[in-house]
Amino acid sequence: MNLLSTFIVWTWLLGIALVVPTALPAGGAQKSIVQQRKDNITVPLIAIKEFNLLSSVSNNSAILTRVKAGTPVNIIKVWDSTDSEKWLLVNVISQDLYQLFYKKGWVKITDIL
Repeated sequence: MNLLSTFIVWTWLLGIALVVPTALPAGGAQKSIVQQRKDNITVPLIAIKEFNLLSSVSNNSAILTRVKAGTPVNIIKVWDSTDSEKWLLVNVISQDLYQLFYKKGWVKITDIL
């Protein structure tokens, strides 16, 4: 009886080990493309106060535009400088006369907080 129960247990374990991997995708348990896209959708932040949009990661760089409070700001990249300062590469909507333009530039985090 002991030999029969051992055989049944090992057969059951072998059956589970052979059947379960067929239910998984080839790369293991990965998210679908739709779920990955849904997680990457970002909502723009709203600027709380005015700040200067700079052309490079430097306090002495040229000012591209002055961003007013209430402007939607999309953060593209976060960068840590050697001076232990954090900079953001942002994309903002700028209005020139009656046309809207997207401008990309850098801003120091301490300038917008």
